[in-house]
Amino acid sequence: MSFSTPRDVLDAYAEGCKRLDRDLLTRCFHPQAVMAGDLDGKLLVGGPAPFLDDVAGIAAAGIDHTDFSANVIELTVNGRVAAGAVHSFNFAGRFEFLDRFHLIEDESGWRITSKSFTTL
Repeated sequence: MSFSTPRDVLDAYAEGCKRLDRDLLTRCFHPQAVMAGDLDGKLLVGGPAPFLDDVAGIAAAGIDHTDFSANVIELTVNGRVAAGAVHSFNFAGRFEFLDRFHLIEDESGWRITSKSFTTL
């Protein structure tokens, strides 16, 4: 699955978080993507693998995710690069996040190259 627009990627990211779908979320990220942010007071820097592992763990634990919601609140596209933000509520039943993204379009479509996040 490739994404035709940056909005498609951010919508898929939000849907992947809602469904706790590790495979969909993995497709959203470029293989060389980086992530950095504040998770409830703990600073994290690295790639998306720990986040993807957490998503899989939350799904495996059977945590109720029906109250999760997410909205794309910003999106700017300049040629083959884009920046956007997603505001999400009730991730894992308790976290509110503000995620900021950089995206690129390469031969395989649009994907996230970086994510910075903070809990609110």
